[in-house]
Amino acid sequence: MTNANRAVRPNGESRPGGALRAAGMTVHAVAICLLAYVASARLTDATGVLLHRAGMAWTDAVLSASMAGFLYLLIVLLWAFSRRGVLRTWVSVGGLSAAAVLVMWMLEGKA
Repeated sequence: MTNANRAVRPNGESRPGGALRAAGMTVHAVAICLLAYVASARLTDATGVLLHRAGMAWTDAVLSASMAGFLYLLIVLLWAFSRRGVLRTWVSVGGLSAAAVLVMWMLEGKA
Protein backbone atom coordinates (compact mmCIF):
# COMPACT_ATOMS: atom_id res chain seq x y z
CA MET A 1 0.00 0.00 0.00
CA THR A 2 1.37 3.43 -0.89
CA ASN A 3 1.36 6.46 1.33
CA ALA A 4 -1.07 9.05 -0.08
CA ASN A 5 0.47 11.94 1.83
CA ARG A 6 3.82 12.66 0.18
CA ALA A 7 4.75 15.22 2.82
CA VAL A 8 5.07 12.38 5.34
CA ARG A 9 7.76 9.71 5.15
CA PRO A 10 6.78 6.05 5.51
CA ASN A 11 8.11 6.03 9.09
CA GLY A 12 5.77 8.87 10.07
CA GLU A 13 8.27 11.73 10.03
CA SER A 14 7.33 14.82 8.09
CA ARG A 15 9.49 15.77 5.15
CA PRO A 16 11.08 19.19 5.05
CA GLY A 17 9.28 21.37 2.58
CA GLY A 18 5.86 19.81 3.08
CA ALA A 19 4.51 23.00 4.59
CA LEU A 20 6.15 25.03 1.84
CA ARG A 21 4.47 22.88 -0.81
CA ALA A 22 1.10 23.29 0.89
CA ALA A 23 1.58 27.07 1.06
CA GLY A 24 2.57 27.12 -2.62
CA MET A 25 -0.54 25.20 -3.64
CA THR A 26 -2.69 27.55 -1.57
CA VAL A 27 -1.18 30.58 -3.31
CA HIS A 28 -1.69 28.81 -6.65
CA ALA A 29 -5.36 28.15 -5.92
CA VAL A 30 -6.04 31.73 -4.79
CA ALA A 31 -4.23 33.22 -7.79
CA ILE A 32 -6.07 30.98 -10.25
CA CYS A 33 -9.40 31.94 -8.64
CA LEU A 34 -8.55 35.63 -9.01
CA LEU A 35 -7.45 35.24 -12.63
CA ALA A 36 -10.59 33.24 -13.40
CA TYR A 37 -12.69 35.99 -11.81
CA VAL A 38 -11.00 38.66 -13.94
CA ALA A 39 -11.56 36.60 -17.09
CA SER A 40 -15.21 35.92 -16.31
CA ALA A 41 -15.87 39.55 -15.36
CA ARG A 42 -14.43 40.85 -18.63
CA LEU A 43 -16.26 38.16 -20.63
CA THR A 44 -19.49 39.14 -18.89
CA ASP A 45 -18.93 42.79 -19.78
CA ALA A 46 -18.18 41.89 -23.40
CA THR A 47 -21.29 39.71 -23.59
CA GLY A 48 -23.46 42.58 -22.33
CA VAL A 49 -22.00 45.04 -24.80
CA LEU A 50 -22.33 42.62 -27.72
CA LEU A 51 -25.92 41.74 -26.85
CA HIS A 52 -26.84 45.42 -26.59
CA ARG A 53 -25.13 46.22 -29.90
CA ALA A 54 -27.01 43.29 -31.48
CA GLY A 55 -30.30 45.04 -30.70
CA MET A 56 -31.29 43.72 -27.28
CA ALA A 57 -32.60 46.23 -24.73
CA TRP A 58 -29.89 47.38 -22.34
CA THR A 59 -31.60 45.95 -19.24
CA ASP A 60 -32.14 42.58 -20.90
CA ALA A 61 -28.54 42.53 -22.14
CA VAL A 62 -27.23 43.22 -18.64
CA LEU A 63 -29.43 40.52 -17.10
CA SER A 64 -28.48 37.94 -19.73
CA ALA A 65 -24.79 38.77 -19.43
CA SER A 66 -24.97 38.51 -15.64
CA MET A 67 -26.48 35.05 -15.87
CA ALA A 68 -23.84 34.03 -18.40
CA GLY A 69 -21.13 35.35 -16.08
CA PHE A 70 -21.83 32.65 -13.51
CA LEU A 71 -21.41 30.02 -16.21
CA TYR A 72 -18.18 31.63 -17.44
CA LEU A 73 -16.70 31.56 -13.94
CA LEU A 74 -17.77 27.97 -13.34
CA ILE A 75 -16.37 26.77 -16.66
CA VAL A 76 -13.05 28.60 -16.26
CA LEU A 77 -12.57 27.34 -12.69
CA LEU A 78 -13.45 23.75 -13.54
CA TRP A 79 -11.15 23.86 -16.54
CA ALA A 80 -8.28 25.48 -14.61
CA PHE A 81 -8.36 23.04 -11.70
CA SER A 82 -8.62 20.01 -13.98
CA ARG A 83 -5.22 20.75 -15.52
CA ARG A 84 -2.14 18.97 -14.17
CA GLY A 85 0.71 21.38 -14.86
CA VAL A 86 0.89 24.43 -12.63
CA LEU A 87 2.84 26.50 -15.15
CA ARG A 88 0.53 25.56 -18.02
CA THR A 89 -2.47 26.48 -15.89
CA TRP A 90 -1.02 29.89 -15.06
CA VAL A 91 -0.17 30.58 -18.70
CA SER A 92 -3.55 29.39 -19.96
CA VAL A 93 -5.73 31.21 -17.44
CA GLY A 94 -3.50 34.30 -17.55
CA GLY A 95 -3.71 34.32 -21.35
CA LEU A 96 -7.48 33.94 -21.20
CA SER A 97 -7.69 36.84 -18.74
CA ALA A 98 -5.47 39.01 -20.92
CA ALA A 99 -7.49 38.16 -24.02
CA ALA A 100 -10.75 38.96 -22.23
CA VAL A 101 -9.38 42.32 -21.04
CA LEU A 102 -8.17 43.08 -24.58
CA VAL A 103 -11.55 42.21 -26.11
CA MET A 104 -13.37 44.44 -23.63
CA TRP A 105 -10.88 47.24 -24.24
CA MET A 106 -11.50 46.95 -27.99
CA LEU A 107 -15.29 46.89 -27.52
CA GLU A 108 -15.15 50.13 -25.55
CA GLY A 109 -13.84 51.85 -28.65
CA LYS A 110 -10.36 52.57 -27.34
CA ALA A 111 -8.55 50.54 -29.97
